[in-house]
Amino acid sequence: MLDRLDRITDRTAYMLVGLGVGVSLLAAFLAPQDVELGAWVRLVIWHGMLTTACVLGIITMGAIAAAYLASGRERLYSWSRALQFTLLPAWVLAALVGAISARLVWNSWNLTERRMLVSVAYIVVAAVALMAGLLIEDRRAGAIGQVVSALAMAAGLAWIALGPAGEDIHPTSAVLSSPDVAFKLAALVMVVGSLLAVFGLTLLVRRWLLSIETGELGPDDLKASTEAAA
Repeated sequence: MLDRLDRITDRTAYMLVGLGVGVSLLAAFLAPQDVELGAWVRLVIWHGMLTTACVLGIITMGAIAAAYLASGRERLYSWSRALQFTLLPAWVLAALVGAISARLVWNSWNLTERRMLVSVAYIVVAAVALMAGLLIEDRRAGAIGQVVSALAMAAGLAWIALGPAGEDIHPTSAVLSSPDVAFKLAALVMVVGSLLAVFGLTLLVRRWLLSIETGELGPDDLKASTEAAA
């Protein structure tokens, strides 16, 4: 499986990023309007699906990092680290879009809402884990930080799902609970597009990180560098 991923060219990776972003934005543009929120519902749903894609990526990162700690396979670490570098800025973008959409829709930044608190807390935990891994320069320490980041996200999601609503104004499971199939279809396309974009970016980031370790990658060096990570 990982061998096949290594055969994907940079050009294809860039195409995946462009296709993913374009498809998700097109689905958002074509999504129906809401009776109460109007056209702004499209931005809210797009933010939610980008967030969902990031969450899936973060959980995958933690699982791959745990597999590396158990097996010691260097290729697994190269993928979990690439996900770590990719998903932190992606999550920051998702949080920023969420804050902007909340301001536009509900006239509030919602800084005390549980979703925003979890977003900020994850950014702090993930940033500390990333910096610690860079400073310590130990792969196992880096993988532990990735697992901790994923567990922090899981804990935050559990708090959102099971904790008291408090000052939350975000609707719970708005897409899943909607009787309008068009909303669900548009949301599905958005999350698939976002996942494609994250995947393509992870491929590019992984090769960039490998190039830092092994020197600049040329076409003839790509196979050797990926084999070195195996």
